[in-house]
Amino acid sequence: MTATKALKLPAALIRQLGKRTDSELAQEYQVPVHHVRMERRRRNIAHSKYIAWTPKKISMLGTMADADLAKKLGMWTNTVFSKRVSLSIAPFNPSTEQVKFHWKLAHLKRLGKEPDSRVAKDLGVSESVVTAKRHSLAIPPSGGVSVPRHPWTKLEIAMLGKKPDTIVATLTGRGRRHVRAKRESLGIPAFQIQRSIHWTKSVVEQLGKVSDQELADSLGVCRGTVALYRRQRGIKSVGKGGRSSGDRN
Repeated sequence: MTATKALKLPAALIRQLGKRTDSELAQEYQVPVHHVRMERRRRNIAHSKYIAWTPKKISMLGTMADADLAKKLGMWTNTVFSKRVSLSIAPFNPSTEQVKFHWKLAHLKRLGKEPDSRVAKDLGVSESVVTAKRHSLAIPPSGGVSVPRHPWTKLEIAMLGKKPDTIVATLTGRGRRHVRAKRESLGIPAFQIQRSIHWTKSVVEQLGKVSDQELADSLGVCRGTVALYRRQRGIKSVGKGGRSSGDRN
């Protein structure tokens, strides 16, 4: 059997095969993702494990620059960027007030121990400045009594997950973080922007050979989109050990 011919890929990319996801490397080095995958498999390198995005990690998206959050979580910047965009979370854009305010150690020690509103009043800044700083340090809010918000209506709850959190926040008059917290407390997944897929021959050839999740991640869509297209073409999914198997009902 003839060995698979090596692809001409950057040496820096090859050194990171299996250490980062194929889609991340393809995006950074501007090469087709299936070329990255083919070269990784040719070298018998296992694919990188997917990041486990816990609710706590997700709550930190958009609270600081992607590069800063990536460093704090031990990830690559592209990983943070891709996750933030997939959840329609706006990038961190500190206000002039946030940039100018100088945080002292005594100020930081109060975060999470007192309500943000009280700390903000004592420091002479807006509450959003205190909340943003607390989020950036992954400090949970205090257990103090907060300003009551109007109850969620059935119509508002019906919007969760069907529209981006930022849109729901605007329509309901709530903060984006409050909307996200409510959605996650109900176990409702975030709104996913479905991108149109150009089903090229090389993409179609991967159906049933790689998992729906792996192909979906490389295309930037949800797994259901890939699974539906695969079923429509009568292609079985990948089972354990890389073997094809029928879909479970």
